[in-house]
Amino acid sequence: MKTTIRTLSSIFIVFTIAFASEANLNEEAKSVNNSSSDKQAVNSDVAPIDIKLIQETRIKKAIKDKKYADSIHNKHLQEKSPSKTDIQEKDVLSSWAKDIQSKLTVINLKRENGKKAIELPSSPKSN
Repeated sequence: MKTTIRTLSSIFIVFTIAFASEANLNEEAKSVNNSSSDKQAVNSDVAPIDIKLIQETRIKKAIKDKKYADSIHNKHLQEKSPSKTDIQEKDVLSSWAKDIQSKLTVINLKRENGKKAIELPSSPKSN
């Protein structure tokens, strides 16, 4: 039993060493190929980035977007008309109110000075 474990572990160690050495050879070959391209990239001239220009452009764009959003919002507020659902809800409520008023009699109570009026339905007749 010990011998089989020892042989398996030794085979495993040999394979890992062989695989690691192949990986090192591949990495060295790639690094040799990349080193020449890295030198070329460092030597090439790159235009400097103007950070102030980028910031000014972003600020101008933000101001423009804000003005556009405000104009759309103001336009929406001016054109706001009752929607179909609002009109339908009002129609439904008014029809319900008319139905209730037609079924119950309404009595108007007024004060002596006539300023305030309270509408109360009369009590239904009992049998």
